[in-house]
Order: sequence, then structure tokens, then C-alpha cells
Amino acid sequence: MDLTNKPPSNSLHSNWKLWLPIVLVFVIVTALLVYYFYDKSKDSEPGHYGEDELPAIKVVISNGCGYEQLASEFTAALKDKNIEVVSLADTPKPIYDKSIIVVRKGDMEDLKRLQKMIGIERWTSAYNEYYMADFEIIVGKDYEQFIKK
Repeated sequence: MDLTNKPPSNSLHSNWKLWLPIVLVFVIVTALLVYYFYDKSKDSEPGHYGEDELPAIKVVISNGCGYEQLASEFTAALKDKNIEVVSLADTPKPIYDKSIIVVRKGDMEDLKRLQKMIGIERWTSAYNEYYMADFEIIVGKDYEQFIKK
């Protein structure tokens, strides 16, 4: 038999158009699986701790709206959270309609943790390196939405 009269073979090289889509799908699925599992492994890396493994955030709870015993009630609502209440106070004037977090000497990472734990998103900063706590929570008239019974 002559080589020029030999019928074409059905090898991998001659059927590359059929194999190309299969290989592409395999590569895409593999890449998605690697991305998915890589993303999940970030939770177990050192430096990513659960809230129960982090130090408690120190706060002062201030009654900002004048309701009797509000700072104490708010503190009681925080008992199961990773928050250490170092003091209770009243603001000089009970004018706060909305609750707010005052950053006294804490950092932004702890602020985000605190916001997540208590649900108060509003914040301002009044840095004071000698303040007794990292944050002050001024409880306003909207306190009921942050005290979950």
C-alpha cells in the first residue's frame, strides 16, 4: 500500500476540533472550583479569627435621650456580645434622636466589628488617647431597634 493512498486516521490530532470544547469546559470548571475553594480557605488563614477569638471591644454607654435607666438596659442587651462596657454615663443634654458610635481611640477594623455586633451604622470620631474606652455608644430615641429581646 502506498502512503499517499492511505486513508486518514482517526487520531487525536485529526479530531482536535471535537476535543477543543471538552478541554475548554474542563479548564473553566477546574478554574471555578479552585477559585471557590481558595476563597473559602481565607476564613481559616491566620489573622482571620472568629469574634469569640478576638479581644472584647471596650465601650462607654451614654444615655443620649434622657430616658431613665436607658444606658443600663442597653448594656444588658449587649451581655452576649464580645463587648466590655467599662462605664455608663449620661450626655450633658438629652438631644439624641438617633444612636451613634463615637470613635474615641479605636481603629476602623474594630469600628466595623462593633457596628456589626450592635447594628448602629452611624458614627463620628472624637479621638482622645486618654479616654477610658475605644468607643462611646450614645444611645438615642431609636434605641428599641438595637435592643433585641
